Amino acid sequence: MMLTAELIKEKAREYGADLVGIGDIAGFADEIPQRDPRQILPWATCVIGCGFRVPRALYQSMADGSQHFNYTQLGVKTIDEELSEVFLLKMAGLIENEGYDACVQRNISNLRIKGDKTTNPEVSDTYELVHAEPVAPGKPAPDVIMDFTRAAQVCGLGSRSLRGGVLTPQFGPYVRFVFIVTDAPLACDEPFKRELCDQCGACVRACPGHALSSKDGGLDSWQCAVYYRGAHRSNPFMTDDILKDHPEREAILNGDKRFDAESARAIYPSLRFLPMAQTGYAPCLCGRRCDVACYEHLREAKIL
Repeated sequence: MMLTAELIKEKAREYGADLVGIGDIAGFADEIPQRDPRQILPWATCVIGCGFRVPRALYQSMADGSQHFNYTQLGVKTIDEELSEVFLLKMAGLIENEGYDACVQRNISNLRIKGDKTTNPEVSDTYELVHAEPVAPGKPAPDVIMDFTRAAQVCGLGSRSLRGGVLTPQFGPYVRFVFIVTDAPLACDEPFKRELCDQCGACVRACPGHALSSKDGGLDSWQCAVYYRGAHRSNPFMTDDILKDHPEREAILNGDKRFDAESARAIYPSLRFLPMAQTGYAPCLCGRRCDVACYEHLREAKIL
């Protein structure tokens, strides 16, 4: 069997991927070492990117206030930790059987490279690899963690949104990604050049915690994490007892309180509305309003 780009894409869809693209490793030429896939597999020739759609109804049920936990369990945990892992191992076996290497990359939800002070609102907490040191001169400190948003663009799958995620022409922001760094000699797709985000600001206006800014650009991840967990009035599980003794309760519920890493972690224990310990993932109690508003705008503007 000859390993071709067409075969890779056919098998990826057979194994469950909704989107598949192949990016030239040269597309990462100016990437910082700790995010550079060439540091993971120095002889790599390309990166295979695959996307898994998150069902629209999981977002709609949060917007309607009928269900919140299913998005966390199925739209985040199951895709990242079950579906994508089996998928990646199958794809790696296919590639290795033809004599090539395949270094599989799924979303590393709770780790941050040394120097990255951000967090991931989806998980119970994140850990910066502050004590990591290079194992040899010229090498980056471990772990090397790819920038999935950039990788999706290099693989021709989508472009960066205002909040830093990926927008695709098929599913908007309702998609999650995995990648395979390989030395297989595959024909590569063109990088994604179209800007799907038109800077409309719908996501900024929708966030109950004011964690997004069109002026400053991007996402305040610690602010997002607090309101993702439900520190706002529109949280259907919010009661008068929650934060009742906190001197800034009104400012918090109105989204006016600003949080950093220390203050966010201090308030997390007060925001236990739904189970978390079993999975390590924080229930989404903001309803991913940023993504919902973005998706609706893209549909209305006929960008999707």
